[in-house]
Amino acid sequence: MDQTNLHIIGLGNLGMSFLGGFKSINSDLNLNLYESNEKTRDLLIQDGWENVYSSIESISDGIILLCIKPNDLNDFILENKAKIHSDVLICSSLAGVSVKTFESQFENKIIRLMPNLAIKQKSGFIPFTRNYTDDYLNFVEILNTLGSTQEYDESLFHIITAIYGSGPAWYFELSAKIVNSAVNLGMDESDAKILVSNLLSSLPHLTGEKDFDEIVENIKSPKGTTEAGINSLENNSFDKIIYEAIESAVERSIEISKAMENE
Repeated sequence: MDQTNLHIIGLGNLGMSFLGGFKSINSDLNLNLYESNEKTRDLLIQDGWENVYSSIESISDGIILLCIKPNDLNDFILENKAKIHSDVLICSSLAGVSVKTFESQFENKIIRLMPNLAIKQKSGFIPFTRNYTDDYLNFVEILNTLGSTQEYDESLFHIITAIYGSGPAWYFELSAKIVNSAVNLGMDESDAKILVSNLLSSLPHLTGEKDFDEIVENIKSPKGTTEAGINSLENNSFDKIIYEAIESAVERSIEISKAMENE
């Protein structure tokens, strides 16, 4: 079977996470890596990667997995639009950048993703939307090797970006604040970090078919410590704080999308 060329453009955190996931699977992918940072290129070469480039010369087939920053998109298009054949599948992981933005510049099939860094361990969940119907170049099947996928209408992607793309930061910010609280109450910081890290590791074992509210109710006991903490959260408008954080992220995603479409 012929290999499919997969061109990962941008080897920051997300690009490296994709690379880490793909390199550990048996597949017919031929990985080509593009990174402008010389130090990063040198490290990739030291790790044994052969097809490492500073820029695109020409891409005539396969899949482009675009992992650059949204602010760099216009420069990318200006420099590379003429170098990308129309048969190439363009996959974008750029937050706030719509399929429509790419369609205004390319005649290619476009798929938009919102993964998070768990794809490196092949335990990711990848929401996606696309402007075609068939599984072109079996790319959705390929993505499923990194975890699981679900297709959504693009109108939901601002919310998906805020909750799933930014979501890990919400949980780690909460974890940092729990550590700070433990320290303020008298615990050594290193002990608090161990406690909270193990707490995070235990959470997946608590999820399943039960709703989140039901899990909370099962943990609570009348007039117990959990109920006291939950009551404090409710009294301090925890629901409003969370809603406004998600709403702010959604609004920023919309702003980025509008800016890109107007340029």
